[in-house]
Amino acid sequence: MNYNLVIYCKTYRNDISRVAKLFDSIERFNKDNIPVYISCPSADKEMLQRTIGRTGYTFITDEEIFKPSVTVAGWENQMLVKLNAFNKIPSENILIIDSDAFFITDFYEGDFIAYDDVPYTIIHENIQVAEYETFLKNGDYNNTGYAKAVRAYRELFGGKSNRIYDYGPNPHLWNRKVLEHFNENYLQKYGMTMESFCLAMKEQYGIHFRETLTYGEYLLTTKVIDIIPCGPLFKVYHWKEMYDFELKNNMVHMDKIKQNYLGVVLQSNWL
Repeated sequence: MNYNLVIYCKTYRNDISRVAKLFDSIERFNKDNIPVYISCPSADKEMLQRTIGRTGYTFITDEEIFKPSVTVAGWENQMLVKLNAFNKIPSENILIIDSDAFFITDFYEGDFIAYDDVPYTIIHENIQVAEYETFLKNGDYNNTGYAKAVRAYRELFGGKSNRIYDYGPNPHLWNRKVLEHFNENYLQKYGMTMESFCLAMKEQYGIHFRETLTYGEYLLTTKVIDIIPCGPLFKVYHWKEMYDFELKNNMVHMDKIKQNYLGVVLQSNWL
């Protein structure tokens, strides 16, 4: 029997110390006892278990979920593991959370599930990040690599909107029916695997393939499940400049942040 919702973290040795903080926060704030799954490469299993113990979660190796047939970068392999997670995790919905996230307030299944087995869909125009892109990095969000990738996925799937939607940030909330529909009605139709599809996107469009766009743009076009929109679940500090700006302006207060978010992500690529 499948769960209605699980929390899943895919990690590896460089992030395992961060998983300890995430795991502690789940144990503290998980009021509905939503099941927890954690995966990492088999070579890192012992380190993970030394750090957080063996109880309170179900462990699965990355290799059980997905084995790449070609050499890909570590972050690309991470996305492919996430896109294949439903193959091994028995749940209708998965909250996919990264190691550098942690909860800051009580949470319940109802924070993620709209009704029955239909989750909220994280879909929004990322206006705050667009502002920071302009003011802190002197950039143009509509001409970023992310925006280019959105347009590529939309062209492929036949989406109609001209707006740049974000289907995150982390944690991501996905439903099994969407990815199963994608597999049965798109990948099998064209004789592809999830891996070959993602690598073809990268080669054909000259973009970084993205797990969130694979899920989000396909759902937006096909509407496999009801789309019940919601905004970001966690406050994410994407860049050090963003964190430093808010810290300088006395905005980094967990008691205030938790009024709008369930948790915080301090991205490990700059922390």
